[in-house]
Amino acid sequence: MLLVAPLVLAAALAQQAPAPAAAPDYTFPSGAGLLFFYVKPDKTADFEAIVARLSDVLDKTEDPVRKQQAANWRILRSVETTKDNAIYVMLFVPAVGGADYDPIKVLSEALPTEVQGLYERLRDAVVRVERMGLAKIR
Repeated sequence: MLLVAPLVLAAALAQQAPAPAAAPDYTFPSGAGLLFFYVKPDKTADFEAIVARLSDVLDKTEDPVRKQQAANWRILRSVETTKDNAIYVMLFVPAVGGADYDPIKVLSEALPTEVQGLYERLRDAVVRVERMGLAKIR
């Protein structure tokens, strides 16, 4: 079995940009967060297949922290068209304090024999990932 190294999704997907000094943390201590995935238009089926596996893992988890995450983890696709990429959003409201929302890490925990292939498909489909922590105003 091949190991994903590093498992942190942002570092792995930064293939078109210089690697950051430290990969972004996929925790949301402010209580809410978003991940934006910019996906190549011809790779949306691959991305959605990976999201389906992630959804299945979250729905079937026995881990109490992952169960809490699954209850408020929403995955959406923009209906607004762009000429360059399809945009997907993962929304975490509320986010579980200290929990890691890295999709590759979640998949690696539940599907260790499949994660390498899923990672490679995701890497090939995604142009970039943006992270945004949110604070509640109202």
